[in-house]
Amino acid sequence: MLKGEKVRLRAFEMADSEEDYLFVSDSETILTMYKGLPFPYTRKDEQEWLGGQSGYTRGEYQFAVETLDRQYVGRCGIISMDWKNRVAELAMMIGTPYRSLGYATEAVSLLCDFCFSQLNLHRLKASVLDFNTPAIRVYEHCGFREEGRLREEVFRSGAYRDVVLLGRLESEG
Repeated sequence: MLKGEKVRLRAFEMADSEEDYLFVSDSETILTMYKGLPFPYTRKDEQEWLGGQSGYTRGEYQFAVETLDRQYVGRCGIISMDWKNRVAELAMMIGTPYRSLGYATEAVSLLCDFCFSQLNLHRLKASVLDFNTPAIRVYEHCGFREEGRLREEVFRSGAYRDVVLLGRLESEG
């Protein structure tokens, strides 16, 4: 478990299933965070995903994010890992009622520290839809820099949108 001043990152539990399902099936979340089909999850989808989250997962290591008084507020973690090159791609999702309270910034900061100090990673990266400016600000606040854009990569709400590529090196922390 990783603990900050506002949140802690811990392993997922099946008790998180319903709250996480409500967060990931929220229309704002679907439209701003997912690059694929903007199609909602089912409760069964969520339970299957959650059941696959453990310390034995290969290549994806997700943490539940909760407040210090144990209120589940979202998730963050590594969504792909390249052990040879010591590179990981990060992602985060904070539920709609808990956004803009500093939880995402602290969760990503804790995750970065974990990646560099415990996993001996060299580089972290993230990709964010260009109109998800709160997520871009979180990553930038945690030391990420814009490294490029995939122009008109995702079709969303009637228009093609860019994907912003962000990165942070271990030496920049």
